[in-house]
Amino acid sequence: MVSTTVMENGKSSPPRKPCSVGIGPGNYQIVGWDMDTTGKRVIDEICQIAGYTPSCSYSQYVMPYKDLNPPAMKRHNMKVVTIGKFRVLKENKTNKVLKTKSEVSALTDFLTWLESIKSDATDGVILVYHEPRKVIPAMLLESLKKYNLLDRFKQTVKGFANGFNVAEAKCTSTVNAFTLRTLSRTLLNQEKELDNAKDRACLALQIVQHLSSLEHTNGTEANGSGDSDSAIQKTVEFIREFVQPIEVEEQEYAELKIVFERQNSLKPIFGVLLRVNRRERQHTSPLRRLLAEAGIEYSQLQEAWSNGKKEGLEKLIREKLIAAEEKKIEDLLIVLEGHFDPEKKPRSRILQDKQEIKMENNKISDDHKNNNKCDSDTHSPDTTTSNSPLKPKSELEDSAFIPEE
Repeated sequence: MVSTTVMENGKSSPPRKPCSVGIGPGNYQIVGWDMDTTGKRVIDEICQIAGYTPSCSYSQYVMPYKDLNPPAMKRHNMKVVTIGKFRVLKENKTNKVLKTKSEVSALTDFLTWLESIKSDATDGVILVYHEPRKVIPAMLLESLKKYNLLDRFKQTVKGFANGFNVAEAKCTSTVNAFTLRTLSRTLLNQEKELDNAKDRACLALQIVQHLSSLEHTNGTEANGSGDSDSAIQKTVEFIREFVQPIEVEEQEYAELKIVFERQNSLKPIFGVLLRVNRRERQHTSPLRRLLAEAGIEYSQLQEAWSNGKKEGLEKLIREKLIAAEEKKIEDLLIVLEGHFDPEKKPRSRILQDKQEIKMENNKISDDHKNNNKCDSDTHSPDTTTSNSPLKPKSELEDSAFIPEE
């Protein structure tokens, strides 16, 4: 899940600062938490769920219905393979078959574990995770809702705290990157493998504990253990302002689903472009998201084109995207005009750049050929007699592309 720009009365409001709601004082239990998934979309499936406290931990692999996408296979060091009539989850490196459960069984066991460690924390559990692009809280809530487990979850868990936001707020002047790997190396002096959800859950909790101890000791004799009750309470107090209650997460996800629906309505424009290659996806995906977050649907673009062609599109885009960069507006207009006017090719700036490069290379090739011909006419004797055959054309073309030293 990502923070979005919400439209009100046709005007864009600035994105809400993530995890800025916070919770009141209380008696809370903090738990490191993470999940491995088949991809990074909310509709993707869980393939491992893990929780960690200094006294106990939980980890369970889940058998997904679909395969992991290639980036997820590499990131999580696992893959789905078929053995005979059965699909199994295997580690990539060791080729070891992993013991899995169904998603509903794993979630039920996870809830039972959370209830057991809640203990005397009368105000509930805070799940601490670490993710630059917030996705897994929405994925967890969606999965719990699917199996009618959300109400039970709410009775135990108060909210989520993203360690990435904590580190970003507290380490801006000392750390350039806020990834788990960088923070582990910089703050804890540890090099850990991060392909397992259990290890990341442990590390997410250790980092916020370490940052808490640094703040309470002013940087002297700090350590990341935080095992004592007093240390845990200090950590809770330290991260309270970063905790997002479940109700707020649900509200944000509901708003985000509206953005997803708008993105789907834009499929006639961006569907083909997103399948071209990775570079094209990186270029056009933010443009599609920009339109969706501004509240623009395909029907509005169609109407704007019908009423005023390119000028109509530009008027709509500039009215809705008041704070957008000029380059992004120009790129959007290129894509949109190329879609609604098929004679306007190419349909994206990248494809346009490729065509311009190709045309420039052809021009250079023609110039080389002309120069070679002129030099031959001016300085060389006539060798095109019947006794002197012409040099093959392919050799002339090849020589024209030899790079100059």
